[in-house]
Amino acid sequence: MVARNRFRRARLLTGAVVLLASLLIGLWHPGDRSSFWQGIEGRLLDARFLWRGPLPPPEGIAILAFDDATIAQQQAFPPTRAALAAAVSAATAAGARAVALDVLLLEPRTGDQALAAALAATPAVLAVAEAPAGTPLRRLKDGGFDLVIATAPRDPLPALAPTEQLSATARLGHAMPDQDTDGAVRRFDAARALATRDGPLWYPALAVAALAAADRANDLQLRRTAVGGRLTLGPRGVPLDLHGALPLLFYGPSGTIPTYSVARAAEVDLTGRIVFIGATATGFGDRHATPFDAAFPGVELHATLAANLGEDRLLRRDVPAWLWGVVLALAAAASGFVAAGLERPWLVALATSAVAATTAAALQLAFAAGWWLDATTALLCLLLGTGAGTVLRLLEHRRRAANLALYQSPRFVEQLASAADPGFDPGARPAVVLFVDVESFTSYSETLGPEATAGFLRLFHGLVEQAVDPLGGIIAHFAGDGAMVVFGLPDPGPEDAMNALRFIDALFAAVATCTDWPGLGLRVGGHAGPVQTGVLGGRHHRQLTVSGDVVNTASRLQDFAKTRGAAIALSAALLHSGPETRSWAARSGLSPAGQHRLRGRQTPLDIWTGPVPGSRQG
Repeated sequence: MVARNRFRRARLLTGAVVLLASLLIGLWHPGDRSSFWQGIEGRLLDARFLWRGPLPPPEGIAILAFDDATIAQQQAFPPTRAALAAAVSAATAAGARAVALDVLLLEPRTGDQALAAALAATPAVLAVAEAPAGTPLRRLKDGGFDLVIATAPRDPLPALAPTEQLSATARLGHAMPDQDTDGAVRRFDAARALATRDGPLWYPALAVAALAAADRANDLQLRRTAVGGRLTLGPRGVPLDLHGALPLLFYGPSGTIPTYSVARAAEVDLTGRIVFIGATATGFGDRHATPFDAAFPGVELHATLAANLGEDRLLRRDVPAWLWGVVLALAAAASGFVAAGLERPWLVALATSAVAATTAAALQLAFAAGWWLDATTALLCLLLGTGAGTVLRLLEHRRRAANLALYQSPRFVEQLASAADPGFDPGARPAVVLFVDVESFTSYSETLGPEATAGFLRLFHGLVEQAVDPLGGIIAHFAGDGAMVVFGLPDPGPEDAMNALRFIDALFAAVATCTDWPGLGLRVGGHAGPVQTGVLGGRHHRQLTVSGDVVNTASRLQDFAKTRGAAIALSAALLHSGPETRSWAARSGLSPAGQHRLRGRQTPLDIWTGPVPGSRQG
C-alpha cells in the first residue's frame, strides 16, 4: 500500500509537470517561431486543406487572365499598355464593380494615356512592391488609410510604384505575398510600409485595396500590435494573425476562382464582381506553392484573399485562436498521459490511438470552422503526455518486477512478469537440489514467541540468500526453518554441482561468522539429476515449482543426515559429478555411508555423509 501510494503521488506530480510543460509549449506557440517549426506547421495546415477538399468557387470575384491563348493572339509579352487598357475596358463593360491590376507599371510606355482613361472609368487598383535598398525614393500618394496605429517600421524598402499619370487614376495596394520558410504562400501582410520621399507610407494588400475601391470605402483603418491587430474596412472588421497578416483560406487548386481569358473578355458577364487582371501564361514567373497547387498563379492569390474578405471567410490565427490552441494542447497532453499509463498494452495502443485521432479531429473541425489552431503545439504536447505516461508505466512495471523478485528468483522474474501464461521448455533438465534445515528449531522457537521467531527466520533466510546469490543458484522456496536451493535453472551448466558444494561451504561459513546466530546447527541434503520446471495452480493462484524424484530424494537425504547425526548427506550422483567434486568431498571429511533405501524410494542410493565443515578452501 505504501508503494502504491508513492506511485500515485509520483503519477500526480508527473501529470502536473506535463501540464505545466504543455502550458509553456502552448504559450511559446512553436508553429509561429523558428523556421523549422514554421515549416512543420505549414505542412500540417496543408494537410488540413487537403483533408477538407476544394470548396465551391466564390461568386463575387473573377480573374481576367493573360493566358497562353491571349499571348498567342496578341503576340506580345508582357502585355502592352494598350492591351491592359482594353482588358480594363472589357471588364468595365462586362459590369465589374472594381478592377485590380496585378501588374507593375513602373515606367512610362506608349498607351499610358489610354490605360489611364480606362482606369479612370471604373474603381481601380494598381500594384506597388518593394524595391531593392538604395533605389531612389519617389513622391507617392498614400495607401488610403484613415488611421494607422502601429509601431514605426524598421528600415522600410523603397517603393516600386506605377507612373504618376497612372497612379493618379487608381488606388494603390501592395502585391507582395508572404512566403513561409518552405517557400509556400499561406498569408498576406494586411498592410506594408514602403519608403517614399514623404517618409514611410502604409499600403494595404492589393485585395484589401480592391475591396475598398469596390465599396468606395474611405474609412480604412489598421491597428497593429505586438501580437496581431485588426484591419477595419468600412463595416467589416478583420482580426490579423500574430504577425499582422491575413491567413489565406484557399478554395482549391488553380482555376477554382472563376478565370477567363482576356482574349474572350467580350463574351464574359462580370456583373457585380471584383475583377483581378494578371498573367497566367506558361513561363510567367509569378507562381507560388500552395496546399493544393505547386504553381499557383499570383493573381489568383489576390483574388483568393479578396474572396475571403468578401465572404467573411478568413482563417483566424489571432490571440483567441492561440488560447484555444493552448486549451487543446493541454487536453491532448493530459489525455495522452492517462492513455499511455493504462495497464494492458492493447488498451494503451487503443487509447493512445483514440487520443491522437481525437486531437487530429479537433484540429480539423476547428479548421472547418475557420480557426487555424497550432497543430505543432497540440502534437508536441500529445507526444509529451504519452511519452511521460509510457515512461511512468515502464517504471511501475519495473517496480513490480522488483517486488516480484522478492518472491521468486530474479532468474525467472522477467519470464513470469511478461507472459500471461509463462511456459518453460518441455522435458526434464539436469539440476542439483539442496535442502537446508535448522537443527532443534522447534524446541528453540518455543521460548522465542512469534516476533522473535520471525526475526530469527529472517536472519536464517538472509544467510541463505547471501550464500546462494553469488553462485548463481535459486531459492525455490522457504518453508519455515527450511529452504530448497537449486543450481542449474533456468539453464544448466558444467559448474552447477561444484557451485552447489561451494554454497554449502559459504552457508556454514556465514553461520559461523554471524554474531546474531544463536548456535543452532544446520543440516543439508543434496542430490543431482533431472528435474521438471513449471507453473502449477488454478486460474488465479499459481506458483513456480521444481518437481521430480531428485527433489524428493534431496529432502529425504536431509532427514537421513538427522538420523545419522551428520550435518551433510549427499548422493554419490552429486559428489561423483567430476574430479573437483570428489576432491571437495575428501577435503570436507565426507565418507561413504553405503547404499540405503530412503523413505518412499524402492531403489537403493549411494550416500555420503559428513560433519559440520570447518575452515577450508572451497
